[in-house]
Amino acid sequence: MDSDQNVGGRDRLIRAVLAVVLTIVSLRWLRSGKRKRGLLAGIGALGLGFNASTGYCGFNDTLDIDTSADDDDVFAPDADDEPAADESTDVSVDFTSSGDTEASNGHASGKLTCAVCEDPIVPGERRGPNDDGAIVHESCE
Repeated sequence: MDSDQNVGGRDRLIRAVLAVVLTIVSLRWLRSGKRKRGLLAGIGALGLGFNASTGYCGFNDTLDIDTSADDDDVFAPDADDEPAADESTDVSVDFTSSGDTEASNGHASGKLTCAVCEDPIVPGERRGPNDDGAIVHESCE
């Protein structure tokens, strides 16, 4: 095992509830004579109960999935987490409305225009950022 816990939060709660449900289903199937189904449901209940109580799942460990991080944890980047030299981290978003006197692209109309062809981009038209991060028509990329 690489770590002690790889199951946490909602994942543990869901596994505990499913373990209880599978236990009930297993008991009902065993009482009605459906031994194979009851045995399989019981094995599933034991597995999910183990996951919920210990916080460890072998499948999660094999697939390198870790759900044990709390939502309240604060991310503190290490020195290794710095972006590569060619990776841009600058992001600017301008939420100007049509009532503004001047939009971010310098046009007084306040409407979104293509950075390549300067034509307006109408709602519903396919668009996206180009390599420079400017919004352009899909055909202008």
